[in-house]
Amino acid sequence: MILKLTGAALIVASCGMTGILFSNKYINRLDSLKSLSVCIEMLRSEIVYGHIPLAQASKTIARRSSGPVADIFSDFSDLLASKQGYTASLAFEKAIDKNAARLCVNNEEMDVFKTLGKMIGISDTANQEKSLNLLSKQLDVLIDRSMTEKDKNVKMYRNLGLLGGLGLAILLL
Repeated sequence: MILKLTGAALIVASCGMTGILFSNKYINRLDSLKSLSVCIEMLRSEIVYGHIPLAQASKTIARRSSGPVADIFSDFSDLLASKQGYTASLAFEKAIDKNAARLCVNNEEMDVFKTLGKMIGISDTANQEKSLNLLSKQLDVLIDRSMTEKDKNVKMYRNLGLLGGLGLAILLL
């Protein structure tokens, strides 16, 4: 009997943890989008008000933020500073490709990341500011959508994991 109860407890715990892992995808996705939004604002202020070169601004942003988005800006800065002939767009694309697996974003949101890479470093300060403001507005819409999905799905996956585990344990007992 003790063996059955131990097995049932392990089933409930493992199914509950599976639900938590699935729900964390939505939490990490929202965190990545919010972090990108903050980084875009920092980049805008570094470009517009500080007139800082892109490699140095990216390094500053990487130091001030955390997570996979900070790693993208750090890798981007390193590629630009390496003076291997990378354009800003190509360097940012390589940095995204290197860190894409850790971002937890869908294709539409990944396009926003790639759009940022295509926009930076190709025009004057005023146009950069306009482009970053537009991208920031797009990102705000995606953040709102992601927040709605997170609120709905986090509870569902956690409860589904726990209740599925309980149901399976009851069936096996």
